[in-house]
Amino acid sequence: MNTLVLHLTAFMMSILASLVDATTFTLLTEELPPYSIRDSGTGVSIDIVSQLFTRAGYDYEIIIVPWKRAMHMSLSDENTCLFPMQRNQEREASYHWISPILISQTAFYTRKDSPHKLITIDDAKELVIGTYNGSAAAEYLASWGYNVITTPRDAPNILKLMKKRIDVWAADTLSAKYLAKKHKITNMKEQLVYFSTLRALACNIKVPEIKVNNLQQELKKMYTDGTIENIMAKYI
Repeated sequence: MNTLVLHLTAFMMSILASLVDATTFTLLTEELPPYSIRDSGTGVSIDIVSQLFTRAGYDYEIIIVPWKRAMHMSLSDENTCLFPMQRNQEREASYHWISPILISQTAFYTRKDSPHKLITIDDAKELVIGTYNGSAAAEYLASWGYNVITTPRDAPNILKLMKKRIDVWAADTLSAKYLAKKHKITNMKEQLVYFSTLRALACNIKVPEIKVNNLQQELKKMYTDGTIENIMAKYI
């Protein structure tokens, strides 16, 4: 009788374990070309994260939503991750981190005919700077008293710059080049790269650490076997 009970217990535990492993992750990102492109459902970060979860053997769905909504959902919903999150000290304790998905740089952009010369970050102190909601670069600039105006998405800022509605655009260098090419804008100048950041997969704190560790190890393999480099090359 005891042996039967033990066998039944082991059987039930194996079923429960399989149910846990079958959990589908909700992976949130914003529309931020070329990291995530809504029309095609692809992009640098989407391709990297899709490959990561496929290789780790975890089911997932990717949803593109506004960044502030994505941040709220990632903090409140279990089995939810957000990417590509700019990793900083203020956010560190709020998530489990799988990092780096990629490393990005932020620069100041002006029109080519702008009278403003930006040699150091202080040169932008009195200027109107455009960026987007939830950007770590925006948080950094605002915390130091810079005049920052944000939009829900970053894409409109390049057009605001061309129409002189902002003096400077603080933008990710890869996104800036992509958007300039898309809109056939040639009257734009990169003046100063002032901010480098790790972009990571930030997972809800209730995601089991064993899964976080598995994802981190798989990401490391993607760097060593050239997978990350090959994905990046498609968008540069």
